Amino acid sequence: MKILIIEIFRVYKKAPIKITIIWFLDLVEALILISNPYIIGNCIDGLLKKDIFWFIALVVIDITFWLSRTANKFFDTRIYSKIVGHESYDYYIKMINENEDNSLIDARLDMVDDIPNFLEIDFFQILNVIGGIIVSLIFLYCNSTLLVFSFALLSIVLIPLATYRLQKEIVNNNKKYKNLEEERMKNISSRDKKIYGEYIKKALSIGILNSDLDTKIFFVTNFLQMILLFFSILSVTQINRFTSGLLFTTVTYIGMLNGYVSDINEYLISLQDLKETVYRLKGENNNELQR
Repeated sequence: MKILIIEIFRVYKKAPIKITIIWFLDLVEALILISNPYIIGNCIDGLLKKDIFWFIALVVIDITFWLSRTANKFFDTRIYSKIVGHESYDYYIKMINENEDNSLIDARLDMVDDIPNFLEIDFFQILNVIGGIIVSLIFLYCNSTLLVFSFALLSIVLIPLATYRLQKEIVNNNKKYKNLEEERMKNISSRDKKIYGEYIKKALSIGILNSDLDTKIFFVTNFLQMILLFFSILSVTQINRFTSGLLFTTVTYIGMLNGYVSDINEYLISLQDLKETVYRLKGENNNELQR
């Protein structure tokens, strides 16, 4: 994983101030999204008591979110597209100087934007997942029952473990697909319908295999999460301080927690794929690619 961290930091240094500003806007939006269920829950209970404090707070944070997201959308594409452009050009020159095959160049150039895309989207989303899980657990611990909190904590550990083997199979299939893509132009240039037919057959079969594995991950994950949601609703309605706002907030945080835990599976796969991509772009040997 060290080579992945080095490569991410290398790309980050191309525009550190601008990327940090985008991350700050991401942080503002993430904090608002995480706090929204709590504020809305208090807003519901407050309005029932003719208290508008939490309603005003909701208006303020929603306006802040609106302005932050607008600025984010305006700047992020401009910043990262320049980075992708430079990365693609530099890598193209490198491959030409090394006299690499056109099929390999074509496939590798499609991978060049993976690191910038990770910095633009996935990096902060991973931090958001971690923060969202922590905040959801804190709320459940403070406002729900011990059983709900314990079951939520168990689901965070159990779901990734239960789907680990399936994740690993998807990562291995993705490696095979990248190998096929590096031969794609050769297959097209051969003008042999049998060769191209075999390429298509292999590519489609990998897609089907990954779809089946993703279905299994979804089945296992959502089964455990449904139990958590139903159990939480029944449990919260039995406590003495039960209110409509508390039920709304609890159900929303459980939904957020379930979404974040589902994202863990996705990001574990994405990080392994990204490491594989870096090995390929760095021209590591086949033994490295099998790690």
